[in-house]
Amino acid sequence: MRGSAGPFVFFCYRLDAVKKRLLIAGGLLAALVVAAVAYLSVDRCGAWPHKAPALTQVAQSQGELKVGAAKVALQVPFPTTVGGYGPPRASVTRALTPLAARALVIELGGQRMAVVLLDALLVPPQLRDAIGEGQKWPTWVVATHTHTGPSGYDPRLASELAALGSFSPDAQQVLVTAARQALEEAHAHVLPARLELGEVRSQGVSVARSGPDVDRRVTKLRFDAASGPVAQVLILSAHPTLAARKPEGLHADWPGLLAERLERDQGPVTLVLQGAGGNASIDRQLLPTPEAVAEKLEALVRALPTAPQAEPLSGAWNEVRVSLPRPDASRLVPSLLAAAAENALCDDAEDVVVLHGLRLGEARLLWVPVEPSLPAGLVLEEQARVTRLVSLADGYAGYVETTEAARAGTGEAHRQYFPPALLGELASGAKLVGDALQEPAR
Repeated sequence: MRGSAGPFVFFCYRLDAVKKRLLIAGGLLAALVVAAVAYLSVDRCGAWPHKAPALTQVAQSQGELKVGAAKVALQVPFPTTVGGYGPPRASVTRALTPLAARALVIELGGQRMAVVLLDALLVPPQLRDAIGEGQKWPTWVVATHTHTGPSGYDPRLASELAALGSFSPDAQQVLVTAARQALEEAHAHVLPARLELGEVRSQGVSVARSGPDVDRRVTKLRFDAASGPVAQVLILSAHPTLAARKPEGLHADWPGLLAERLERDQGPVTLVLQGAGGNASIDRQLLPTPEAVAEKLEALVRALPTAPQAEPLSGAWNEVRVSLPRPDASRLVPSLLAAAAENALCDDAEDVVVLHGLRLGEARLLWVPVEPSLPAGLVLEEQARVTRLVSLADGYAGYVETTEAARAGTGEAHRQYFPPALLGELASGAKLVGDALQEPAR
């Protein structure tokens, strides 16, 4: 018996040694993690300087309306990665639907401005600047917000990790080339036109994913020349997330499909824009596919009555720059990681954003580079005294909730990476936009 205990004792000794090594290794790993978190948590942001909102562009005009519009396909090289969701991301070899850049040029009293819409998730400031570089007239860049579109065009690390994959100058150039070509063609084919406006509330389309209500307005601006329809702008609110999360090909989701349906048979170039859709989703029980949504909205839009605007038309557009507060990650990650997350956000987040105002006849639109919930959007609309808000324009600073919701962590606040003061800063800028949009006293 005494001799047989030897192997057992040796085994116990070896097991004890392994445990000790594991404990030592675990302790070292824990120490390294703590040290890494401590290092990453050293405040690199500092205090972001606060400046009052500033009006940087303004135009007021009255006279004959002229409009040009064009659509250019995105020449995405395949294979490519699908942009819109976090990893793992699908790699695809084709597009399931057309993807395009659509441009609208508006001239009034000899002054011009342009809007270009991309079948893409968002508009980083680098993309906005590359498209606008050298443009003679003010040019605003907007995204449809499809979550199954192109990838790799945003150099910001947070965007690369969260949605769009590794940045590639070539991927960015695909969007820049199509946008600039569409703008060139639209500028080259400007025609005298008349404007008609209409609005209706949809039923059985949008549902609130947070909060008691959702933006159900469908707003239509239609531009017709003597020869027929030239362009139309539609503003609706619902996240384009109906295409499969890992599709077999790139997909423009329901905004792109709706535009394609309305453009058939010489229909007008159609820009489908997002309103205050931060808390808006599609009712998947009634409309489970992008095709179903596009079909329902096509019928609604075609039947939507519009009213002609008085001629000569009065209009205005402007730009306001707004300083943002430093990022706040307290609602995004556990408190232990908040400081490190804020450092990462400070490296990438925009500290200054641009807001735009556009007035054409009775239409007054506020263009913002964020995704506001309906309650937050209504605050901005009220401050700017506009008829409608357009989101995802000329940059991307994330979600915006009301100050109260952001403080309480309710609604879409868990997606907002700026502090509760964000809405107040944007509202101050919106008020300045609205002031500059007002018609001069006669």
